[in-house]
Amino acid sequence: MRKLFLSLLTLLLLSQTPVMAQNRENPDALHFKLNLNDYSMLAGEDLRLGEGFEFGYFRNIAPFLNVGVPLKLGLAKLPNTSGNTVTFSSDLVFRIENMRPEAKIVPFAFGGAGYFLEKFENGHAQFPFGVGLNFRLSPYGFINLQGEFRKALVDDRDNLQLGLGFVYLLHKEEPKPADTDGDGTPDVLDKCPGQAGPAVALGCPDADNDGIGDVEDACPNEPGPLETGGCPDQDGDAVADKDDQCIDLAGLPSMNGCPDTDKDGFADNVDECPDQAGRWNGCPDTDFDGVPDKDDMCPGESGPAENKGCPPVQDSDGDGIMDKDDRCPNEAGVAEHQGCPPPPPPADTDGDGVADKDDRCPNEAGPADNQGCPVKKASDQDGDGVADKDDPCPNLAGAFGGCPDSDGDGLADNLDKCPTMAGTAGSNGCPEVKKETKEKLATATQAVQFETGKAKLKSSSYAVLDEIVEILRQYPDYKLAISGHTDDVGDEDENQELSEQRAKACYDYLVFRGIKPERILYAGFGEYRPIADNKTAEGRELNRRVEFELRVE
Repeated sequence: MRKLFLSLLTLLLLSQTPVMAQNRENPDALHFKLNLNDYSMLAGEDLRLGEGFEFGYFRNIAPFLNVGVPLKLGLAKLPNTSGNTVTFSSDLVFRIENMRPEAKIVPFAFGGAGYFLEKFENGHAQFPFGVGLNFRLSPYGFINLQGEFRKALVDDRDNLQLGLGFVYLLHKEEPKPADTDGDGTPDVLDKCPGQAGPAVALGCPDADNDGIGDVEDACPNEPGPLETGGCPDQDGDAVADKDDQCIDLAGLPSMNGCPDTDKDGFADNVDECPDQAGRWNGCPDTDFDGVPDKDDMCPGESGPAENKGCPPVQDSDGDGIMDKDDRCPNEAGVAEHQGCPPPPPPADTDGDGVADKDDRCPNEAGPADNQGCPVKKASDQDGDGVADKDDPCPNLAGAFGGCPDSDGDGLADNLDKCPTMAGTAGSNGCPEVKKETKEKLATATQAVQFETGKAKLKSSSYAVLDEIVEILRQYPDYKLAISGHTDDVGDEDENQELSEQRAKACYDYLVFRGIKPERILYAGFGEYRPIADNKTAEGRELNRRVEFELRVE
């Protein structure tokens, strides 16, 4: 990196025309550009391209910040008009970029405000934003490629522009720097101005051609990198071979050039456990008993070194099973239960031979085939002639298989989705949705409108949604399903997200108007359920919709 930097800097100082960024030394630039424009796609129409010319003056006012005044003249195909329209605009633009001298490609971003005229009248304000790239052709010349979005303060005048042009930095010539020894390194950078040497060695002789002058090279006759003072470094770890204890393995300077694989502070060449971090010559000691795990017969229990790291053998509960093998070391037990006492027999309160844990009637004796309960005559709590075990409504008398029919619609309450309102079997006991109600819901599909490309409801949609609120109040036992749909223009994932957001916008409004959230379901289906052909503008308009459906669940 140092070699590249010094070479570039030397070339810059030797040049009769120094290359500088558009900054305090070259603050001014002229821009010339050909533009293509489109006003149709953002207005929901098909692509209609126009063309134009742009001239601009830019000046650097702060690091990485330029301000400019571009003037644009062109022909545009405007929405709601026929043929071409002459347009003119003048902007004030702030642009963020860094034209570094060595950069071949310079990205930039900009934003600003301007005034736009149609046929040199009908003016309005527009706000341009965009990004672009400058491709260097020469020290002061660039090919410019730029994309721009212009937000207008009037309807149907938002537009996109793509430009290709040329940028020229205004500049003045600078004198060539002095070079006493004629080695190509200016005296201001030459550490040996009386001796010729290469630029990468700061103008000093370099016997081993490693880019480090002999006056600074710790090994002047052996090439090596700057990091090791010009001495060889076979493994490239920034530790010179003469100081490296692991000359063939890249390591750390703090470890004399050796690696520390487990990062425990012990270099691998002295670490007894190089793959396991530890503090005992690099080995772990899990139980902290001073015996490293590799030598510890009981690495999970502390014990003295003379016992190989294990505690003295003990049998605390005297059951003949040593504590180290005893799951219950403080309670006498048996070997088959690993030193723990055998479990007590299961309780059987009523003594019927069925353990309480399996006995449905633990306080009444009964046979096992009746789950420990006594055999009794089948009960009928509600007295409707249907035994409780067969009665789906054991606490409510009824003539419909043991259940009542509260609303008298011929459907038992346990099967009726609307048990307090008479309905039909086809609607699961709920009232049939009226034809005019279904027509209102179908009309709402296209009547609910949103701002273009957004999920924000237009104010004209509120009245439509208020009608849906009234419908939900007329059918209190019904739920509403909301589904959002889009056309196939644009990215599939973005269309999916937009459809979900639009469905949720309707959900949020209905909840705001007092409808309980649990009565509303919403989902987005993106472009996957079209109802018309997406190849036509009319078809795409029909496909951009939100559907509403009453359901009984």
